[in-house]
Amino acid sequence: MKRENLPIYLAGILAFVGVVGLLPDWILALKQLLYNLAGFLIFLHVIRFNIRTIVMNSRPLYYVTLVLLVAVLFFGTGAGVKRWFNIGVMNFQPSEIAKVTVPLYLIAVEGTLKRILLGGIAWILVLIEPDLATSSVILILTLYVIFITARDLKVVVLLFSILVAPIVSFVKVLFWAFMGLITAALTVLRASLGWVVVTLGLVIGIGLTTPVLWNRGLKEYQRKRILAMLNPQENREVLYQTYQSRIALANAGIFGKGIRGATQKNYGFLPAAHTDFAFTSIVEVYGYIAGVVLILMLYALPFLLFYLSLSPDPYVQRVSSTAGMFFLYQTSVNLMSVLGLLPIAGIPLPFVTYGGSHILTEWIWLALSYSAYRWRVET
Repeated sequence: MKRENLPIYLAGILAFVGVVGLLPDWILALKQLLYNLAGFLIFLHVIRFNIRTIVMNSRPLYYVTLVLLVAVLFFGTGAGVKRWFNIGVMNFQPSEIAKVTVPLYLIAVEGTLKRILLGGIAWILVLIEPDLATSSVILILTLYVIFITARDLKVVVLLFSILVAPIVSFVKVLFWAFMGLITAALTVLRASLGWVVVTLGLVIGIGLTTPVLWNRGLKEYQRKRILAMLNPQENREVLYQTYQSRIALANAGIFGKGIRGATQKNYGFLPAAHTDFAFTSIVEVYGYIAGVVLILMLYALPFLLFYLSLSPDPYVQRVSSTAGMFFLYQTSVNLMSVLGLLPIAGIPLPFVTYGGSHILTEWIWLALSYSAYRWRVET
């Protein structure tokens, strides 16, 4: 069995699990099946093209994505948010496509600051919707592409600064101490004055805007979800879904309760059982053994993609590893949300969560990785 085919087989199994997990709702299961068939057809189309052709022509895809992200703010649908276009057969979410087109274009361009600017624009547009979860995916992938294309440690310091600055920005003493640490690190690395100014400018900018985004950019329910992780006793109402998820997991048993016996899922105690809590729903129905096997498969997928990236071809290295990071991040955040270790983020579990846009995005990432390996140049 060829190793480049393993992620495809694994994705097919996960897609099957996602369809079965929706039973006894045959309508949702059929829709999920059709979404995966559409995604697989897109996969077959994309792999016909050399990855170099795709990457070098990714610029128009990036700008079309920006246009869609702006348009959805004015013409999109959603309850209190602007995230989707209703196109009849499904709700199309432009931010899902941005998870592919943005990092793909960043792989094509040169220059750390240019990558930060291009990725930052898309990140801000998604954040405005507001969609904190999806914007975090775009941010992580942007930083990851910058990291794997970095040529010196100054870039690593820059990325570390961007990630930590929002956390320390709420405490002035910590923030200024962090500024001093970054300055010292850049001095040791003999960074140029321009690099120091840009890095510290970004840290200060993030430090000033983070509190504003917290108070004015986030919805009340989003702030409560984050605070609930820090102080659950005072925010119990926000953790209702998490408590119900834990009840379902605790009572599932080794072999589960079966399709008809899953009380938390079937009687509506577990909201969003087919989306945010798809994993909980499957474990309640099929048991702990099924849950462990599902987790192993979910983490095997990014591992296989990282394994494929161990190639001398730079396109394989960058595309396959970025695909691996995409699946690793989404899987980890979803599972940690289900277990109450992170706020309920709304990030889908790859191939398992019900939905159309994210399924297509996941098949596209697999296609890009497969194309990179198929058209690799051995040196």
